[in-house]
Amino acid sequence: MAADYNNYFEELQKVNLSIRLGANGSFDGTAAITSLKGDLVWLELFGNEQPPRGGVQPGGEAWVSVWTGGALCRCDARVDTVRDERQFSVRLVGEVKETQRREYFRLDVTLPLLYKVLDGATPEEAEADWTSDRKVFCRPPEIVPSGEGHKVIDWDGEDVLPVRTNLSGGGMRLRVSRLVESGALVKLTLFLPLPQPRVIYVVAEALRCQEITLSREPGTHYSLSLKFIMIVDRDREAIISYLFNEQRRELMAKNERVSVKGGR
Repeated sequence: MAADYNNYFEELQKVNLSIRLGANGSFDGTAAITSLKGDLVWLELFGNEQPPRGGVQPGGEAWVSVWTGGALCRCDARVDTVRDERQFSVRLVGEVKETQRREYFRLDVTLPLLYKVLDGATPEEAEADWTSDRKVFCRPPEIVPSGEGHKVIDWDGEDVLPVRTNLSGGGMRLRVSRLVESGALVKLTLFLPLPQPRVIYVVAEALRCQEITLSREPGTHYSLSLKFIMIVDRDREAIISYLFNEQRRELMAKNERVSVKGGR
């Protein structure tokens, strides 16, 4: 099994990491592999990402994932030794699962987002705007539960409400109130409701925009399909990691409901 792990993971490689923190939810971050020996992997977290003090405990459930050849490779793990909140080791468990490719793995989620159609903007103008947004330092968003999702409190003076969307690492589909021509550029700001909330800036291209004929809401609405054309790799990986965590959470909730129903 150790040889199989070496086919997917290697020292100095950047990986996505999720760790269950008991009753406190989970931590999602990015780490570098500082040592890999058989199934034992030593990790060091990147940047400001850090779980709560004492949250990572030996024996804790974890998941390690990485992109290899266009597919997301994911492996279960258990926390082995904790040096501090930023450096610890995990033992890989079982087989490495090669999941759906990024362009095809999609999930319906509800999250806060902003969008703006860049009418008449050239790709060069859109890229300059996108680059400027990512360079501006801003406080982390304050994300709180709201209905079936989350909302952002006081972002540029206004709350950002949750929107139902079909999201993937390569694009998204959402409901809009105006017709958007194919090929138009759309500026997106996504707020991922992670333990450490994250803001992601994207420029997308409109692929299709079709009127929704059966809708309970008043007015005319459209289903807009978008392809991400300007997004940094780390932000794409964060979206994909978020989607897999949401999928896992939904499956766990479904299993718990089935268990409760079966125990009656």
